Amino acid sequence: MMKKGTLYWITGLSGAGKTTIGTKLYYTLKNQGVENIIILDGDILKYITGGGYSKEDRKERAKKYSNLCKTITDQGISVICCTVAMFHEVRSWNRNNIENYVEIYINVPIEILRKRDKKGLYSSSEKMGSKSVAGIDVEAELPVNPDITIENNDDCLISEAVKKIINYKPVKKDSFDRDTDYWNQYYQRNPVSQDNAESPFAAEVVKYMEPGKSLIEFGCGNGRDSLYFMKKGIEVVGIDISEKAIIMLNNRDDIGNSSFICEDFASNNAIFQKQHDYCYSRFTLHAITAYQEDFMLQNAWNSLKKNGSLFIEARSIHDELYGMGTCIGYNEYIYNDHYRRFICKEELEEKLKKIGFEILSSIENKGGSVYNGQDPVLIRIHSIKKEFI
Repeated sequence: MMKKGTLYWITGLSGAGKTTIGTKLYYTLKNQGVENIIILDGDILKYITGGGYSKEDRKERAKKYSNLCKTITDQGISVICCTVAMFHEVRSWNRNNIENYVEIYINVPIEILRKRDKKGLYSSSEKMGSKSVAGIDVEAELPVNPDITIENNDDCLISEAVKKIINYKPVKKDSFDRDTDYWNQYYQRNPVSQDNAESPFAAEVVKYMEPGKSLIEFGCGNGRDSLYFMKKGIEVVGIDISEKAIIMLNNRDDIGNSSFICEDFASNNAIFQKQHDYCYSRFTLHAITAYQEDFMLQNAWNSLKKNGSLFIEARSIHDELYGMGTCIGYNEYIYNDHYRRFICKEELEEKLKKIGFEILSSIENKGGSVYNGQDPVLIRIHSIKKEFI
């Protein structure tokens, strides 16, 4: 998998010195040989994204900045983002979703900000009755537990502040490793072969697909279903966490314009930049956490074309394996040396509807995947993306 970049999220009130410190940090890292790094300034981003100055306008704009930063860092590029964005919700999202995240708070007393007032924001707010200055006219939710706090008062040396940031080692976000070693060993023992027929689910849903269309498969494994869809004229992008499986698939000479990528579909924005006609998820939801499921489903929506289909097959809470092994969370167990999460059909349906999917069919029963004497209770859902008017 690609190594992800670092997000240096530099926040503070207007006039605190965010861009000054961020620019110095950028060129210092460049001079140290760091090539894959960019700087984004809130004033420039605001000009590009537009929007108003109400609290909700500001929050939505800040969320866009966060998503942009994640998309870039997921591609191995570090980002220095200098922005006010004074919302706990936004900073919490950053910490939960961006793997290498450094939160830097530039703290300056309001009296010094008024004294400096390089942009004339504070004086114009007082004279003209403006309602657009964070911390004065608009409530600012100041960082509670930033990684670095820089007191940028009159005796602060910018070079020392930058040195402090560079010397900080980002604490990598705790992440569920998706049993990578387990699946590498599994697919090394079970490569795709002529004997690996497509799954019954793939044979069922292919009738809703058209040749020449494109599909992204979440958790393609050894590629049995991806290769089947390709034979039906579908261009496939297969994603899997198992490096062994992806190497074996990419070494084939019959994949044509399809591609296979070793990446985590449950955490990486970069793989969702291209739009597809179909998203296919078989036996993957129960291999990821509920939080990762939210991420995947929202990105499935984003990456689908209008009226595109999302096909899901997953183990139900009514499956006979439910409750076996060690319980580690809500419907989550470790059994036979790897993670399993069992899905509640009603909860999944509600989640899909909330995102904006229209459910065309939803069933829950046995008989869908009989293998080695096992006949699990499975949920099968076909939903489509309906654009809001």
